Amino acid sequence: MWSLAKTYAMVAACLAVTGIASAVHPPRPFVSLSIPSKPLDLGEVYGPGSKQLTAKVTARVVSNCSYRVEASFQGLKHERGKVALSAANMSVAINGREVPVGNRRVLVATSQKPALGKGVDVPIELRVGMKGSASYPAGRYGGTLMITVMAGP
Repeated sequence: MWSLAKTYAMVAACLAVTGIASAVHPPRPFVSLSIPSKPLDLGEVYGPGSKQLTAKVTARVVSNCSYRVEASFQGLKHERGKVALSAANMSVAINGREVPVGNRRVLVATSQKPALGKGVDVPIELRVGMKGSASYPAGRYGGTLMITVMAGP
């Protein structure tokens, strides 16, 4: 009789542990951002005077929680890496909002709802104004548009 009670207690304990292990846990917050792999082309600048250059890209956000998308522009540097355009000679706007060149970010999109399935497209427009381009060496310049996505409000 005593061994039957022990067996019954062990079976009850196993069922209790199994019930706890199979309890549904909420999913971890997940946010994914993808952009096309081709580089943005701002165009060409020549001659004296001020110039406005514009490039557009569409990012796709997939998430199971609320999210924020922010962007910053790191500036332009000559292809050989020796000369960078001075931030004083540039103005930068991302989706129409002025942002200083560097690490300072501007809010591009935010949502309190998840973006499940195929996700949500987030258009991003980079507008760079330049002056004094004649004082810099000719050639190709490249820069970095940094796009950051975060879970939460």
